[in-house]
Amino acid sequence: MKKYLIPLLYIIPAVVVFAFLGYSHPWLMTVREDGQLWLLSGDYLLQRLSEPGGLARYVGEFFVQFCYYVAWGAAVIALLFLFMQWLWWLVVRRIWRYYHHKEGQSGQSPVWLHFLSFVPHVLIWLLLLDINVQMTLPVAVALVLLLSLLVPQRGRLSFPVAVVLLLVGWWLAGPVVILLPFLAPWSLLPNKADRRGVAGGVVRLLILVFLLLGAIWLYAPQGNRPMRQLLTGIDYVNNKKNMVGTPEEQQYCLLVQLHLWNRLISVAAKHPPKSRACKYAVMLAEWKLWNGREQELLQCLHDTWGSLSSCAASLLMSELYLQIGWFHMSQRAAHDAMVSYPNYNNSGRALKRLAEMNLVTGHYDLVRKYAVILEQAPFYRSWARDIRQMADHPELIERNASVMGLRSIYHQTPDGVFY
Repeated sequence: MKKYLIPLLYIIPAVVVFAFLGYSHPWLMTVREDGQLWLLSGDYLLQRLSEPGGLARYVGEFFVQFCYYVAWGAAVIALLFLFMQWLWWLVVRRIWRYYHHKEGQSGQSPVWLHFLSFVPHVLIWLLLLDINVQMTLPVAVALVLLLSLLVPQRGRLSFPVAVVLLLVGWWLAGPVVILLPFLAPWSLLPNKADRRGVAGGVVRLLILVFLLLGAIWLYAPQGNRPMRQLLTGIDYVNNKKNMVGTPEEQQYCLLVQLHLWNRLISVAAKHPPKSRACKYAVMLAEWKLWNGREQELLQCLHDTWGSLSSCAASLLMSELYLQIGWFHMSQRAAHDAMVSYPNYNNSGRALKRLAEMNLVTGHYDLVRKYAVILEQAPFYRSWARDIRQMADHPELIERNASVMGLRSIYHQTPDGVFY
């Protein structure tokens, strides 16, 4: 029985994560991808590595880019959680064997240890359900788990190695590295039977804490981050929690992006929307399906102050403006979204919309500028190359039915620059 139970303990949670993200709440992935632009370039990598926790942030954003496609994103995140669960099990088993067996002796670990290793894993998953918690945090924890496996189980070597790994880990993963001595407790308490060693363990822990605080204090004048953010982690959690958007805005933003008008009407019937941008999305869906409420929709869309209330709402409104032919307003809403993200990231989706609108309106220099950036992003590269070719050779636009259709609407629809 145990032979089949243990693998199921890992496979079933991964399948649950995939199903939850891929079918139940896909907007939890797409809204993360909307708020970043991962670039395959040396400059981008060096920019991330120039700050504490930069490697964790870089790797976390690498995983999030796969959320450009819902199925890919769900699969990658499920595999990431499967890998992290395996790391937690290795760490928990290593601690158990150290304090219950002689060094190097193998033995059967109790089944309840597997369930115990799930506890921190579940806590991280619950944190990630909050869209303001970035993927940097679980990746940083995974890096610390890997570093803890490097701490030797030898009394004289464990503490010095822990000191070195603590300082290295702070730069790679950020302040969450403080978990390191607890994941390799023999660096603090070599022998649990020796009660006199408890005082020594406390002293060692204090030394590690003061070393970490000292490293942060020495770095603070050289960095451009406030001390509070250095202590709590760069890009672990968004500081301005209201800027990303409400769960309702996140869901409606995805539905409008995918043009799922029937499903949007169904969602609105069950739970009437509260956000002004979401109410306008319902009007757009009714116009698309039944050609109704057109005048009411056009009148309401002049209200930008109430509708561009968050990044998700701004991207939602950018799509709405595009659907009715207000291209300047679509560009303005996308720009508002890109400059509003609290972690100062760019937005691949917003930048793509800016390039698209400038191609329609004939601003080819701006199209080239945006396309060069997007060509460094793996999931935007093919589209960016095509659009840059059209900017370099405008005659190619006449062969593109989509762009010609948008350009025809642009010339026929009155569109104010800003409202």
